[in-house]
Amino acid sequence: MIAACPRCAARYRIEKEKLRPDGVRLRCAKCEAVFRVRPPAGGPDAEPPTEARAPAGLGDTAVRASARPAPAVPAPAPPPGDLVLVGMPDAEAGKDLEEALRGWGLGAVTVTDGVEAILEIQRKLPRAAVLSAALPRMFGFQICELMKRNDSLKRIGVVLVGSIHHPDRYRRPPGELYGADAYVEEPDLPDALLPALQRLGISARAPRAARPAPAPARPRAPAPPPPRETLALPVDDGLGEQRAKAERLARIIVSDIILYNEEKFAAAVAAGTVLEALMPDLEEGRALFRDRIDERVRAEKDHLAEELLRVARARS
Repeated sequence: MIAACPRCAARYRIEKEKLRPDGVRLRCAKCEAVFRVRPPAGGPDAEPPTEARAPAGLGDTAVRASARPAPAVPAPAPPPGDLVLVGMPDAEAGKDLEEALRGWGLGAVTVTDGVEAILEIQRKLPRAAVLSAALPRMFGFQICELMKRNDSLKRIGVVLVGSIHHPDRYRRPPGELYGADAYVEEPDLPDALLPALQRLGISARAPRAARPAPAPARPRAPAPPPPRETLALPVDDGLGEQRAKAERLARIIVSDIILYNEEKFAAAVAAGTVLEALMPDLEEGRALFRDRIDERVRAEKDHLAEELLRVARARS
């Protein structure tokens, strides 16, 4: 016999032998309503009448019914890794950093100016924000100071990325850091960022390099006859990592030079005198370049001049 709860319509099966002539009281397992079920007047197949009561004590003997089990709900997908916002004026550098964060098992979103950064921080409330001090429209240290004064944002970890070309324009004594939780230099990214995030309690893990499987031994074939002309093959001189670092550092320095000389740069692009107009800044950048890049890589080309001309052509 089936009885329905008059409050929530949950349905219960009642054994006929437990249904006395004066009825039986039930407590709904879903809404806790107590109601009385009486024998049906229209025969054994009729719906039994019910009488609702407040969920108080049961008084006489009652049958506690169990609701039918609800359909299984699929388990929610595991949450993504902690979200980290990246604010870098150079879109390419920001993209490289975003890829590194995703490789560490973290979520990442990249912006290229300070106003967009603070808006995204307010919208998405990331676990941490990696902010370049030289962000346009709103400097990274200004965003950091704003976040640390805001109750809803001050718990977000802030890693401040220092300007490399003019560090004295941004960097305060290490005890201050504009309220930032960590400070790294841009050329040290992304390697210096991983331990900084781990110190903030973010579970970032660098992927382990997979060991290459040993190549199966092959029987030695007889040496072929020497060709008439031998092609020169490139030789691995071990400087590939230094060359990549040089290209990255050149982009950073040139980006800084343009940031601090926007009007002069625009006029020099129009006049075709970019190298001459910005020569003092280039020399200052080259001094920094010499301290960080292997001499053999520096001798291959003028990295800063080529990068400055490349940006000038892109904006002309």
